[in-house]
Amino acid sequence: MSEDETGPNDPTRRAYLKYGTALVGGSLLAGCAGQSDTGDSEPTSTQTATATDEPAATESGATDESAEETETPESWTVSMKPRTEVTFESVPDSVVVYRADYADMLIALGQGDALVGMQDTQSLPMDMLAELPGVSVDPAQITPLRQEGEYDKEIFYDIDPDLLLIDPNNAKNYFEFDEADISELENTVAPWLGSFIRRPQESIGPNYPHYTLYEAFERVATAFRAEDRFAAFKSVHDEMLSTISERVPPESERPSVGLAFLIPGDQFVGSGVFYLTDPTQPGMAKKQYRDLGVDNVWAEAGVSMDGQVNYEALLEADPDVLISHNAFGFTDSVEDFQTRVVDVMREDDLGKELTAVKNGRVYRGGKNVQGPIINLFQTEIAAKQLYPETFGAWKGLGETPADEQLFDRQRVADIINGDF
Repeated sequence: MSEDETGPNDPTRRAYLKYGTALVGGSLLAGCAGQSDTGDSEPTSTQTATATDEPAATESGATDESAEETETPESWTVSMKPRTEVTFESVPDSVVVYRADYADMLIALGQGDALVGMQDTQSLPMDMLAELPGVSVDPAQITPLRQEGEYDKEIFYDIDPDLLLIDPNNAKNYFEFDEADISELENTVAPWLGSFIRRPQESIGPNYPHYTLYEAFERVATAFRAEDRFAAFKSVHDEMLSTISERVPPESERPSVGLAFLIPGDQFVGSGVFYLTDPTQPGMAKKQYRDLGVDNVWAEAGVSMDGQVNYEALLEADPDVLISHNAFGFTDSVEDFQTRVVDVMREDDLGKELTAVKNGRVYRGGKNVQGPIINLFQTEIAAKQLYPETFGAWKGLGETPADEQLFDRQRVADIINGDF
């Protein structure tokens, strides 16, 4: 889109005809329907009546131009705290996200083709999607928001999406935007809808609302009129958690688990430098560990999680299982992780004393950013890593026998493809 077609002070026709929008707490109020000062986060639907241009027929069959036949196309409003509310009159055809959490939601809702822009495509769960028959997304069709290492506001004009599925508060941090930039893009490109769900946002304020993964997923589903798909997907998730909870050993027989950033390299693992993290932290990043009832072994041992720690701190808690959270993903090779992390720890005089190292229970962990598809896989993987005797040992993506899978891949694929 060129400046001649749409400039900063010339709102697009889409913004007025397709959406009523509001940045709650911001400066923009462009034709908002049902605006709430409180930013109510409950999805709502309204009916809007409009008159047609065609005259109505009389009883004799002639048309009477004084009578008008009206239609009542449905509009619907989705609110996401802390500040966005969008009223839709049609399902968005093109969407920009930041990372894989909201991209994953779109794919799960059968809207993968609508994904036209994101920060980068490396976080897309391509190996996981490969396990779902008939489900795919083409990264080549997705425009990276970062061009030559920089973010430029013009990329949003170039992509020209129907919806910016990004928390506008965080967009300021991501792209170094100010409030004027947020309002300009709202006016001239597309509405913002989204909320940061990875973890609570203490940096913005103690009262920043926080949605769970499925609370955010439900709101995205409402935006796309895909409530039935959401319900079907959630049933897979709930059934898997129910199966796990019925089969996990009693608490007295469960291993202690430590989550840490085991970063390869001479300045990190090679130097005995680690960063610890709390598996009980709210947010989608640690959801699988909370769902599996993993406790914070570091806090229980009185180990500080502020800043870097050394082997002595790890040994103080000495968990049965040590998981490298977010430093390695499940698409990284087992051999690479073994060589760059596990072998280095085993060769250290203190590292080799760790129970998890001795017993071969140092594992790659999940990525921080996950949507509903990634979370299904990462929950299954974590269950197998923690309880291999119960659920079967995890061997790698694409290598889990059908009778050891904790959710039905075909069923998930059918839901995504609309066959449910």
